[in-house]
Amino acid sequence: MYLLENGDLQAKIAQEPFELFSLTKNGKEYIYQQNNSWKKSWPICFPIVGKLIDDQYLYRNQVYKMTGHGFFRAITKWQLLEHSATKLVVKYDGDDFLAIYPFRFCLTVTYELTTNGLINTVKVTNLGNEDLPYNFGWHPAFKVNPMIGKITFDHPAKVLEIPGGQFLGKELFGEILTEFDIKGHDFDQGQCYAIFDHKLTKVCVEDDIRKLEIGTKNYPNLLFWKVDNDAEFICVEPWDGHHDDYNFAKIPFNEKPWINHLKSQENKSYQLVITVKK
Repeated sequence: MYLLENGDLQAKIAQEPFELFSLTKNGKEYIYQQNNSWKKSWPICFPIVGKLIDDQYLYRNQVYKMTGHGFFRAITKWQLLEHSATKLVVKYDGDDFLAIYPFRFCLTVTYELTTNGLINTVKVTNLGNEDLPYNFGWHPAFKVNPMIGKITFDHPAKVLEIPGGQFLGKELFGEILTEFDIKGHDFDQGQCYAIFDHKLTKVCVEDDIRKLEIGTKNYPNLLFWKVDNDAEFICVEPWDGHHDDYNFAKIPFNEKPWINHLKSQENKSYQLVITVKK
């Protein structure tokens, strides 16, 4: 377990799987501690977000299998680049996943404590000679009282319900909200709630004793999920990409319109900025 400290803030990052496990201020915990059936706390999604239809994709006439949210959590061969009191940097540039994702890439991951929160950065670099097709997303689980917790927006947005096990391409129903009442939405059937192509710059997760601000400016899509109605957490997921779509089920992975591309040796960085407000 890696430890970071900055004043009254403390973060703990687990090594296997590599993810943020704890963020506290003056001893108050803000991250879900895996005390439910869902044994994750801060998953990172790469090279897909959501799920593929039949857990597979087509590339150059070959079918590849990949489960939901990709394989980031399965990476174990992280190289430590820096570890100071407030900052941790690791990278992965191996070839362990070529059987399911035939592309060479490097992921450089940084966790850094600020004076009032945390910045998590992932830089994706294409190490191959051809375009790197991918999606990227965050899946952090924030501790919240399920009876009174809410997510507030900086301006109104249309929130759509995606039924459990369903992909895009079918009609979805939703409502325009400025506040997402967690108790007022059902999660017991595997559903999630999504805001697509939004203009939000930030949202806040809060209850009576906690309030976190989450930056969402550079991510076109935002999802809310938890494992069931009683779970004492909510996942707030900024995504650069989205679930698979029935209308594009037979289209090669690299040709799907929501897939991102990096040319050879290009890179792109993604930041998740968390600010402790209460």
